[in-house]
Amino acid sequence: MTSEKFCPICKHINSSTAAFCSFCSASLAENTTGLVAANDRTARQLDVSTEDILAFMDTALIPECGVGIHIAGVPKPYYVAVTHDLIIGREMHAASGAMLDLSELDAFNMGVSRRHAMLRRTDSGFELLDLFSRNGTWLNSLRLSPNKPYPFQSGSQVRLGRMHLVIAYHVRERVR
Repeated sequence: MTSEKFCPICKHINSSTAAFCSFCSASLAENTTGLVAANDRTARQLDVSTEDILAFMDTALIPECGVGIHIAGVPKPYYVAVTHDLIIGREMHAASGAMLDLSELDAFNMGVSRRHAMLRRTDSGFELLDLFSRNGTWLNSLRLSPNKPYPFQSGSQVRLGRMHLVIAYHVRERVR
């Protein structure tokens, strides 16, 4: 059992020594009575509805063939067209293909690998693959097996190491 702090804003569990919430970046300094006992099995997923999450994003700005990505603690979401596979990670020299570089967001210290995960378009939406990252990739509360595609719904929560994201896209209606 370890002592941890609940964020007063999003209720995310943080280290007892954390000054800011690792999910939403809210100050934890005023929450001195928020210490709780938690074990390693305590759920770490934010319990927020898709509607609340998408309030951070302007869905009109999401490209028709792309995604909107909200990263916890970052004031503005990313809107990215995905025409081919999109690698998510940190700066790489001589990178081939499309890449979302999270280096400026302290990605190294958040446990994001250089080639951490990949978003891929499918006929029905998108899928996510972990690229053998060192600190793992989670889709909602499921840890992904490396190099296996996982389809996901718009508004799904993704964690790369300790970096939390929400990924939204336009849902295509199926033609019958």
